[in-house]
Amino acid sequence: MKRVNESQPLHGDFPNTGRRRFITTAVAGAVFGPAMPALAQAADASDAPSHAVARQMEVDSAAKVVAEPARKTPVVAEVDVVVVGGGPTGVGAALAAASEGAKTLLVERHAMLGGMWTAGLLNPLFDPRKGWIVDRLIDKLQQRGAWVRKGMDVFDVEVMKYVLEQMMAEANVEFWYHCPFTEPILQGDRVRGVIVESKSGREAVLAQVVIDCTGDGDVGARAGVPFEMGRGTDGLCQPMTLMFEISGYEGFRDVAADRLATHEFYRDLTKAIEKHELPIQLPYGPQRSGTPYLIALPGKAVAVVQATHVYRVDATDVRQVTRATVEARRQVHEAFLPAMRKIPGLENLRLSQTAPQIGVREGRRLEGRYRLELEDLLQARRFDDAVTSIGFHVDLHELDPQDSTPKLPEFPPGVTRHTISKCDIPYRCLVPKQVQGLLSAGRCISGSHLAHSAYRVTGTCMAMGQAAGLAAATAIQRNVLPADLDGAELHTMLQQRGVQFLPRA
Repeated sequence: MKRVNESQPLHGDFPNTGRRRFITTAVAGAVFGPAMPALAQAADASDAPSHAVARQMEVDSAAKVVAEPARKTPVVAEVDVVVVGGGPTGVGAALAAASEGAKTLLVERHAMLGGMWTAGLLNPLFDPRKGWIVDRLIDKLQQRGAWVRKGMDVFDVEVMKYVLEQMMAEANVEFWYHCPFTEPILQGDRVRGVIVESKSGREAVLAQVVIDCTGDGDVGARAGVPFEMGRGTDGLCQPMTLMFEISGYEGFRDVAADRLATHEFYRDLTKAIEKHELPIQLPYGPQRSGTPYLIALPGKAVAVVQATHVYRVDATDVRQVTRATVEARRQVHEAFLPAMRKIPGLENLRLSQTAPQIGVREGRRLEGRYRLELEDLLQARRFDDAVTSIGFHVDLHELDPQDSTPKLPEFPPGVTRHTISKCDIPYRCLVPKQVQGLLSAGRCISGSHLAHSAYRVTGTCMAMGQAAGLAAATAIQRNVLPADLDGAELHTMLQQRGVQFLPRA
């Protein structure tokens, strides 16, 4: 019996007809090293042992370490581009790379594509007017009645899962679910692929280019790329939010405007708490902004709520994230649901589910060839190597309700966080320092704490992903490293594919 991931990819083998033969051509020359050996055929089931091989380890209780023996990890796939993370950024990267003929594999830890859109129940799709693959996704959702553009751009979560899988199939992108990334394969200063560890065991994937779409810069950090986290003075990051889905909200509707009456949702919550003398403390401080929201979804009588806030959490510490998830779910059941059911029109409110994945606004920011700053936004800077433009405002949630430090600097007269000028994101922000063969995309790119708050939203992240995918495939075609790709030419290529940018001077 053949192993599926060796001889039977999820959506069939990658055909050579009509596609560029990246790995089998001279592209695997001086820049990318010798051509990689073909995958070994899996042994027949009759030849395989009936149990896993036990590995002996040494436990040093005094030093509190375990010594693991050296081992050889089987190579189960060789591709042109491997994308780590299947959220908005990762699907953009994988689809773009494959559309340019690159043999592409995406590895994802959840059982679905879409990341925060699906596992995180995050609506709306902020900053969606990006062009190219972002537009293709929206078109496919609209065709299924799963996208509504009225006030906020919202979508049906279940249809999103299905549509993303179908787009991957059409583009011949192979993807593996339940497949956590473990570490990069590093030779010198060059990333050569990734190690994954799953039910299938510890396995290696070799690739010409790796794209870090993990959100928290997991690949880059473990490859030795320097990174920052949080506010410069103390490292505090923006709070985490667990979205939750409800039904039974039909009475809470502005009938004349045909939309939910959420513009005064915070006021309604506080009034209900005071009127009914509820022993509830909402998780906000005096610098609250942007929450809470109740967001109706298309095609079904459900809505999602963005309300919970958990502070002082390190997104790279699994124990802290666990505690944050438990606390956020507690807020749903003990604070928001009781208060919401006292608001007129929400008396029959029912909880459908809390999101499987808590929403992380801020984690690592990898150091790149350029660091995007708030000043770039204030000056509305355009870059010759722009990969997308920021169309969102500076969206910085309070870092700690007990912290009186102003979360934003003083803006010039007449400028607010909502009216601040927009700017481009240059390709150099996606190119990590020191490490070759690696690109980053999404909220983990190179930028300051304040600039990050404007580019971290999902529409912008998917746009960065599609640019990284195009850059990776183009670098392989031209037998150059991603860091040596002409960013201005990449900008022109993106324009030719319909990517939308801010007006140039």
